[in-house]
Amino acid sequence: MAQEQSMDLPIIDLDVFLQQPRDSEALKAECARAADALITYGALVLHDSRVSMSDNDTFLDLLEDYFAQPEEDLKKDERPEFAYQIGVTLENTEKPKCAVDEPCLRVIERLAPSERPLDISGHEPDPKCRFFWRMVEPPPYETRFPVLNADNVVPEAPHIRQRWTPVMNQWGTSMKNA
Repeated sequence: MAQEQSMDLPIIDLDVFLQQPRDSEALKAECARAADALITYGALVLHDSRVSMSDNDTFLDLLEDYFAQPEEDLKKDERPEFAYQIGVTLENTEKPKCAVDEPCLRVIERLAPSERPLDISGHEPDPKCRFFWRMVEPPPYETRFPVLNADNVVPEAPHIRQRWTPVMNQWGTSMKNA
């Protein structure tokens, strides 16, 4: 029987990176913890004292409400015509490029075995859902790239719609300022 890994992701303290000298043992230890988390889980949790916990909670509450909607409601927010670069991308939509892209496969072959991805042969779509909310000023001109001219997607559900734009912009601003 395979050993199950816990999904209790390590919390990496960004303040260590901001406050410690580059050669400090504390910084080296936090770097090692971050690297281990990415190797083991492919993810980590960041703690940054510059970001308000209440903003974090408000953002998470909104996203929990959003993703608790029925799939048919979520599908209204998909924008495949913009390569899913705005709006929602539902689970099992995206496929790993390197699984079938010859130039990418050649790059992986050149990596040392210890540096290669564990498995790209499965061709399995990504099981996560996500939502893209752009935090940029629109260009003052039409571009040849339609996604850059597209408006952000705001969900239709009344219990979400009113909160969506202010919460997404607040959280995005917190991330940009951090």
